[in-house]
Amino acid sequence: MRYSFSLFALLSASAAWADTIPVSSKVTEVTMYPETAAITRTASFALPAGKHRLVLQGVPETALLEFLHIDLTGARQISTVFRDEYAPPREFTDPRVQEAEARIDEIERRIQSVKDDAKRARLKAAAADVSIGFLRKLGENEGLADSGPEVLRDISRMISQEAEAASQIALDAEINAREIERQLRDLADELDSAEQALEAIDLESEDRVFIAVDIEAPEATDGTIQLNYLDAGGSFWTPVYDLRLETGDSPQLSIERGAIVRQRTGENWTDVTLHLSTVQPIGQVAPSPLYSQYRRLEKPAPTPVPPPMARNDSAVASMSEPLIEPAAIMEEASSMWSAESDGPGVTYSFGQPVSVSSGADTLRLELDVLTEPGKITATAVPMQDTSAYRVVRFTNTSGEELLPAEYAARYIDGKLVGVESFEGLVAGQEGEIGFGPIEGLRLSRDVLDQSEGGRGIISRSNEQVQRVEIEIENLTDQAWPLQLRDRVPYTEQEDLEITWSATPHPSEENLDKRRGILAWDLEMEPGETRKISLETTLSWPEGMELR
Repeated sequence: MRYSFSLFALLSASAAWADTIPVSSKVTEVTMYPETAAITRTASFALPAGKHRLVLQGVPETALLEFLHIDLTGARQISTVFRDEYAPPREFTDPRVQEAEARIDEIERRIQSVKDDAKRARLKAAAADVSIGFLRKLGENEGLADSGPEVLRDISRMISQEAEAASQIALDAEINAREIERQLRDLADELDSAEQALEAIDLESEDRVFIAVDIEAPEATDGTIQLNYLDAGGSFWTPVYDLRLETGDSPQLSIERGAIVRQRTGENWTDVTLHLSTVQPIGQVAPSPLYSQYRRLEKPAPTPVPPPMARNDSAVASMSEPLIEPAAIMEEASSMWSAESDGPGVTYSFGQPVSVSSGADTLRLELDVLTEPGKITATAVPMQDTSAYRVVRFTNTSGEELLPAEYAARYIDGKLVGVESFEGLVAGQEGEIGFGPIEGLRLSRDVLDQSEGGRGIISRSNEQVQRVEIEIENLTDQAWPLQLRDRVPYTEQEDLEITWSATPHPSEENLDKRRGILAWDLEMEPGETRKISLETTLSWPEGMELR
């Protein structure tokens, strides 16, 4: 919802006040959230005793006026009027902007001067063309037919000489005009550079809102006014990490925390006090409603039979074996957003002023470095990968939540190994971070035929048997604690019976509460090869189909 008032109403209302005082306000403090920003701008004023109207200048149109709050000292606030239509534009007072605009005007004048010179040069060509036309008509004059041969010869020679001279003048004039116009290309490049220079300086939007505060001062005084509002321009902050693993006898994980800040308010922030908050003020703030559940009995409707063309075998095949249980996905996703703090979220404050240009600057601010002891292991998923991956397991003992981040660079002993997202950890939570493949830990996974040793799955009309052989080979020169992960199908239907066996037996079933996910904890010595056999049998009643 935006607010708008007629100009007549505003002028009528202001007539009752002693005078109107324009006040220039400045952004002094900003609290940034993941999807918006709370902005504080302040201004000082001096006024005599009586009733006055303060017109607050410079507030951009991205201000959400629904959230506007005003604090006033030195006078009593009576009412507030604001609108986002027919508001005066911002004033250009930056000398750099004025200098850049003056340079653009000067280049445009030079361009026009060159165009005028080229046009003057072509006037000579046009005059020469007129002369040539006249001479051509002179030669066609019927009155010359009675002239003698000598006269005609002289006239012909004169026409030829004059036409040649006029043609030369026209050609020289056109060549001169083109030479002059060549300057336009350099001037066009110069103008483009000047306009880019202006755009780099003048990043603010002209659109502003009108805010007027009617006040009353019992005596002459100096006062301050403070505006607080939320931004609708798309300002945000997001965490970023550099994850550094130091190997050796005592592996250590350093988490260098930073923040990426962008603002699109339409005005530049200069030397503001900046806070970063994990709270999301524009979102759900109360529990979801719970409605009563009404159940009733009805006669069952006949089961519709889909037409033959409605069946999609590829879609059915893709649903045959879910990778992970959907409920586990929901639990993991919701746990990423939990916060551990004494208040609503966590707020990080910076001890020095910050400047951010609107719509242009991407500011990275360094927060701090957290150091955690970590355990380096290898994790193998042979169903998906041909190599094991180096993983660091650690517990977040910082007492603060490590927020999810889209980008987290991974380093091993100072060398970059990759950039990937980071899911985040709440305080006290155990997690693991991948640090790239271990090329020397090779994986293979083969599905074996029961009778011939080839590839395939043994299947009858109501039974399916799958035999899998997994091989791990350590070609590195060091021992690796390795966790291998694989899966077996699961079901919640009594008619579908699933049995499986593995040699050796897995160390853990339903890993991380994900049904059907198995894990083997192994110690792989240099040069060692290990094999795991896994057999799964699915059986169901005749007349049913496996999905």
